[in-house]
Amino acid sequence: MPRAFRVAVALFISTLFAGIGANAQSLPKEVATRAEIYPIPSLTLSDQQFLSGDAAAGKPVTVAGELRVAQGTGKLPVVVLMHGSSGVGATTEAWVHAFNAMGISTFVIDGFTGRGLTVVGPNQALLGRLNLIVDIYRSLEILAKHPRVDPDRIVLMGFSRGGQATLYASLERFNKLWNKSGIQFAAYIPFYPDCSTTYVGDSEVVARPIRIFHGAPDDYNPVKSCRAFVERLKAVGRRGADRIS
Repeated sequence: MPRAFRVAVALFISTLFAGIGANAQSLPKEVATRAEIYPIPSLTLSDQQFLSGDAAAGKPVTVAGELRVAQGTGKLPVVVLMHGSSGVGATTEAWVHAFNAMGISTFVIDGFTGRGLTVVGPNQALLGRLNLIVDIYRSLEILAKHPRVDPDRIVLMGFSRGGQATLYASLERFNKLWNKSGIQFAAYIPFYPDCSTTYVGDSEVVARPIRIFHGAPDDYNPVKSCRAFVERLKAVGRRGADRIS
């Protein structure tokens, strides 16, 4: 991941979570004080079942999430990390260390292992595109109740397929259908998502910041479709997503 992207994201999140105090610790700053593994009751659905809100038709599945509580006291902000088509990997770990060093806890979702998958890049049809959004909302239910989590300062960040899930998790329609946590994410940070799919009501996003990070040379998920999506949001007055970097 280019250093410029890391710096830009760190600056963006630091503005959201301004006021986090530094604490003298004997451990390196990037080391979490505690790691907790959570089973996440979720569903495996077709995209059509997701869009119709047909939870009864879904196959129950348990995926997993790892919460790393950063150094600090009280309720801390959290960044939820949603992996891409290759699953949880080294780049995810690098982001975890970066955020923990800032005093921000992390929650890494693994949407593949519990479904018997490792990668879907060679065959994206192995899993419906919208399943990861269900995992994301179910994770939010867990975090909303955690005594060390500030429910008003939970940010969602995802990469590629996970970036697409991050972007579309901001849709009001999908929140109404599937988000039962009682809270919303403080911001959405999709990295190089595929923005080419359009959904009914997809210009109705929640009133929270959305910052898309993309690469101009990307020929797998071209940035052009994301620029068009952002322009559509701006055209209807949705100012939360007025930036693509």
